[in-house]
Amino acid sequence: MKHIVLDIETIPQDEASLLARAPEFTAAANLKDPDKIAAAIAKKKADYLADAALNWKTAEIVLIGAGDDSEIKSFTADTEKELVANFLELLGSALSDGVVVGGHNIKAFDLPMLVNRARVHGLMIPRKILSFWRGRPQWHDNIFDTLEILSFGKSFDGNGVDDVARVFGLPPKLGHGGDFPLMWRADCQAAVAYNRRDVEIEIEIARICGCI
Repeated sequence: MKHIVLDIETIPQDEASLLARAPEFTAAANLKDPDKIAAAIAKKKADYLADAALNWKTAEIVLIGAGDDSEIKSFTADTEKELVANFLELLGSALSDGVVVGGHNIKAFDLPMLVNRARVHGLMIPRKILSFWRGRPQWHDNIFDTLEILSFGKSFDGNGVDDVARVFGLPPKLGHGGDFPLMWRADCQAAVAYNRRDVEIEIEIARICGCI
């Protein structure tokens, strides 16, 4: 492989674990009405649970799609620790061999999620993926992010995979990311197909951007 385009999928950790480690939910100090206080606290709790799949402290990686023009593979494992360890080892080896690695928004989401979940499990992070310069994290030079490329340093709003695919005339995603946790639990094959379509779209975006 000369390049690898990747896309990870996450779900919230089980609700009991989430609530056991949840911050204290409080209402604004200016609220005095008990009903309004209760409603404000309930909303914060609901928001915390709704966003759990997007936060490395509360998410679990369950599926990783990666591939190139010739093949796309779907990576799963019995545990998140095993999945993350195996995939980071694959990425580290690929980068050592000069393979270009990338995706859409991977520097802001996929890679930080992988790295931080690895830290939670006590795993080593291959230096070929992440190193430090003057205390600042540095991704390997062979890692690209098409969201970063398309945004030219400006706001990322409106440059999601679906938005970019629509402009470039590419096939749409097979659903909404927020629905993935339910899809994963209800129909694993549909979840894998959803992820595979994301990788296919991101390969085309990478080609249009001149990354591969």
